[in-house]
Amino acid sequence: MSSIPSARPAEFRNLFLLSIEQRDPLASDIAALGWRVHSARRLDNLGPRFFSAGAMIAVIDVRQAEQDGLAAIAELSGTATESGVAILALVDSRQSAEIIAQCFDAGATHYLDFADVRANLEQAINYAYRYVENFRGGAERASHEQSLLTLADLQWSMTMGPAKEYWISDSLLAAAGEIDLERYPMTGIYRTLSHEERLRVRGAMGRLRDGARQAAVPHRFNGRPVIHHLHETDGLIAGRIEYLANPEDAEDWTGRDLLSGLRNTASARAWIKQKLEDGSQLTLLAIGIKNFRMINAAFGRNAGDQLLRIVGHKLMAEVHRQYAGPQLVARLDGQNFLIALANFHSNQISDFANDLIGNIFADLQLEGRPINPVVRAGVAIGDSDSSERTLIRKAVLALAEATAADALPINFSTVSEADVHLEQELEDQLPGAMGRGEIVIVFQPQIRVDTGELFGAEALARWEHPEYGLLGASTLFAVAERAGVMDSLSTQIHKQALTLAGRWPTSLGFMRLSLNVTAGDLAAKTFVEDMFARVEAAGFEPTHLTLEITESELIGNLSASANKLDQLRAAGICIAIDDFGTGYSSLSYLKELPVDYLKIDSGLTGDITGSPKDQVVVRSIIDMAHSLDLSVIAEGIETESQLAILADQGCEFFQGFLRSGALSPDEFEAFALRSN
Repeated sequence: MSSIPSARPAEFRNLFLLSIEQRDPLASDIAALGWRVHSARRLDNLGPRFFSAGAMIAVIDVRQAEQDGLAAIAELSGTATESGVAILALVDSRQSAEIIAQCFDAGATHYLDFADVRANLEQAINYAYRYVENFRGGAERASHEQSLLTLADLQWSMTMGPAKEYWISDSLLAAAGEIDLERYPMTGIYRTLSHEERLRVRGAMGRLRDGARQAAVPHRFNGRPVIHHLHETDGLIAGRIEYLANPEDAEDWTGRDLLSGLRNTASARAWIKQKLEDGSQLTLLAIGIKNFRMINAAFGRNAGDQLLRIVGHKLMAEVHRQYAGPQLVARLDGQNFLIALANFHSNQISDFANDLIGNIFADLQLEGRPINPVVRAGVAIGDSDSSERTLIRKAVLALAEATAADALPINFSTVSEADVHLEQELEDQLPGAMGRGEIVIVFQPQIRVDTGELFGAEALARWEHPEYGLLGASTLFAVAERAGVMDSLSTQIHKQALTLAGRWPTSLGFMRLSLNVTAGDLAAKTFVEDMFARVEAAGFEPTHLTLEITESELIGNLSASANKLDQLRAAGICIAIDDFGTGYSSLSYLKELPVDYLKIDSGLTGDITGSPKDQVVVRSIIDMAHSLDLSVIAEGIETESQLAILADQGCEFFQGFLRSGALSPDEFEAFALRSN
């Protein structure tokens, strides 16, 4: 078979890495230096794996696993002595004063001590390779031997441009068997893979396109289990096939999320369990992109997948840069990630989390356009008394609370074990509760400030739980989000509220109905058509409907949101910005979006009688709204003094316990008839 020379790698410098705790971030760092890394995290079959890598340098990470590291050095030292292989030991003398001498005695040729703030991994590897070159009689001879090792291996490479060119080693051609690499040089192996294996390949190639320097895919090659190592270098994507003697090696690589290449939830849970059993204190940081649905809607699902790959790669690199101890980076589900740090100083976690979020999510772009991700984080800390499931659960619940609170980007878990179990119970029960009619609608009256007349009502949802009583909206929606039923719950609430409002007597035909719209609603392609259909089915007048959208739900793609809201307003439906003043208040989107009302959050109106600053803020919002021809609704009004200040400042409408809390449909109808 003839191959195209331009696709053949000029030179691969192979490096073998063993790191029990930090294989992935170390491999990423070393790959970024131009090395093709073949990595392992166990001692099993160490010798065969090292030889199959075709490497002249072995980097052994002794930190946090001294005995295993020393055993690995001793096993490879015979090879080092006979063939001039360099063994670079990564140590931390703060953990053990004798470790450097122990590595020397075990057979290491070089060491790098991370206790020294000047420690430089790139320089240490370069010095080790100089040792290899000198042993072989110079750089040219060492390069020639490395090329021979490459040619003898099961390897291939191809160019990344639109006109694909390829190179396949003779050893891979010989091992291909019935795989027709002559006819299908780039896809021959892929054609033999299972569906799941193909998904893993696509995920790995996507990570390479999005900036990762290496990835790995487990699959079967002519019936034998292999790891297919993939690398990007000098405009080429290259692959190398490594046969596996130990099935556990394949399991280690299959515990990966298909899309991001990070550990998956099951693998993360096993790592956390082991660390807790070892007596480590663990700090868990759950990170989520709040407006990911809007980003997906604006840029498309493929771009959303690309974003998750980019974020995963950046998280792994940034966590490794900031913390040298045992660490894990995993993808939980959807847009959520998990970071676990062993024996981290808990008083530093706020700074760590803020730096991490700032360094990763600032200035992110897709297709050359800024994406403005809204990022939230939840923190949970546990020790050997904790279970891995409960600890992860606490971090996820803390993230959910941070996501629900626009002004709280990082939230620390304060829930008890009992609370965690209760939340899990509610999540399991909610889908059934929706079918049993336990989700009910209540209406909170909205009143004119100047006359005290009833103006309309906001529809709110409650869960009539048979055991725990009436559960509020914040609990209901938080449970729905975690249970993955938010979209169907929102649809059900809209239908129920519109149906109830459609039955109001003719004498109440003047009233407006306000519905809350979620990010998932707004991101749906058929949102406008679905809303029109629900309004028509309920027999409700669209000109009396207001849709309330929180500020944070709009961040992501204003133009797409504006287009949908324009269509709704053309049918007479009004738009309100809910909880204004708590999140991303900005004149820019108020000018871009078709908006009719601003709703001032109760957090601003609650202290309006005692805080001059709050009065100034509220007055500024009202003045700004009026300058844009918008009306203002104030939430959380409980006293006459609050109402008097709002009246003086020109606020048009209010809602709150001063006139009424949320009422059942029958109670609200009676209230409305009495009021007017």
